[in-house]
Order: sequence, then structure tokens, then C-alpha cells
Amino acid sequence: MSDSLLDRPAFKAAVFARDNHACVICGAPADAAHHILERKLFRDGGYYLSNGASLCPDCHYEAEKTTLSVEEVRAACRINNPALPPGFSAKAAYDKWGNEIHSDGTRSRGPLFNDPGARKILTEAGILYDGTFGFG
Repeated sequence: MSDSLLDRPAFKAAVFARDNHACVICGAPADAAHHILERKLFRDGGYYLSNGASLCPDCHYEAEKTTLSVEEVRAACRINNPALPPGFSAKAAYDKWGNEIHSDGTRSRGPLFNDPGARKILTEAGILYDGTFGFG
């Protein structure tokens, strides 16, 4: 299947079909067609098959918190050529919210760093104020 932009229902159907309606991480029944990189990062909504993964509720929460990495989710889906938002580099690593992840584990603030949803989930994950991001 080519990686063309889909509408929301087609995205969900294509992701679940590719992943056999099972969580790509643990194999439990999937209930979410998860955006691997947050759809707000894309000008067009990011509804690309290579930006989607079928996840169960527990794994979905871990992916949202970024304790399950973008790379782990992509590997589980066998995605080798992912759709990326404008300005993102295929050579860099990002968390779900578009924060760049450096080799030492620190993160640079990305375009959604001040998004209330991103801040809430990163706080729940315990990484917003633990030194992961440079606030100095």
C-alpha cells in the first residue's frame, strides 16, 4: 500500500488491517489506531499508514507517555520509511510529541512542547521536570 494521506476512518481501517486488529507491542486486542508522531505536528493531520500503529489501552498509554518510543512502535509495525512532519529529519530521533531525543537521553523542546496535552502526559510520565529537558 502506498503511503498516501488518508481520512480518519480509512486511517483506522488500514492500521487495524495491517496489524490484524492486535496490539503490535503485546498482541492483545487493539482498540486504538495510534498516531506514532502526534497528528498536530503535520499540516495535513498525519493520517498516513506509516504514522499509525494498532495498540491496546496499556501500550497506547505508554506510547503517549513516550515510555514506549517512536522507534519501538515503528519497529513493531515494520515501518522503515515513515511519514515525517515538515522540518523533521529522518536522521534524528523524536518522541511522540516532536521533541528531539539526543544520544544522552536528553530532549530538545519541540513544536508541541507547550501544548497542554503534551505537557500533561509528559508530567504523568515523570519526565517533564526531571532534567530530561534543558530549562536553563
